[in-house]
Amino acid sequence: MPAKARKATKGTKKEKKTKKAAVKRTAKKVVAKKSRATKTVKNHKPGKRKAAKKSVKKAANKQVTKKSAKKKKTAWKISPENSRSVVEIDIWKNGDLKIEFLKVYRSGWIIVDQLPDLSGYNPGEGINIFEEFEFDEHQLHDGSEEEAVFPNELPLEERERLLALSEAELVDEGWTLESVTRFSGPLLVEQV
Repeated sequence: MPAKARKATKGTKKEKKTKKAAVKRTAKKVVAKKSRATKTVKNHKPGKRKAAKKSVKKAANKQVTKKSAKKKKTAWKISPENSRSVVEIDIWKNGDLKIEFLKVYRSGWIIVDQLPDLSGYNPGEGINIFEEFEFDEHQLHDGSEEEAVFPNELPLEERERLLALSEAELVDEGWTLESVTRFSGPLLVEQV
């Protein structure tokens, strides 16, 4: 290749210096655009740490204790496994007479603080939830069937008259109320 052609491809010395200067300026700009986090890490010098005051340690320990106590508290939800296994029974008594009003619910549940011991539970007999458990919450869903059971010695006219009375009127006539809510059949016990 002739010398003139070589010079034309390489460029002049002045052009080479200008290109080098441009590359240096670009490199300086890139270095100048470091993130704040990088600068902060470089500027931070590790020093000696002072021990925390007793009051600060005490407060930190109290917070941890409170949080761990909340985590340990659990609750259990108890409900019948089968539908229509919740019965509410209102028993009205007056001397030797006893009238039962039965109401069947589709489902229901209670929330208790401790895992219940159901080892002696008889699914056929069921369990009176108000007698057997101390619970925070309960709910009964969709009451459907209602039935009144009267003693045989009570005449039909008296049965109809008693059905028409309100609870307050029954109490005024000397009747006393005892309520029972029973779960029967297999029970589901779930941690909540």
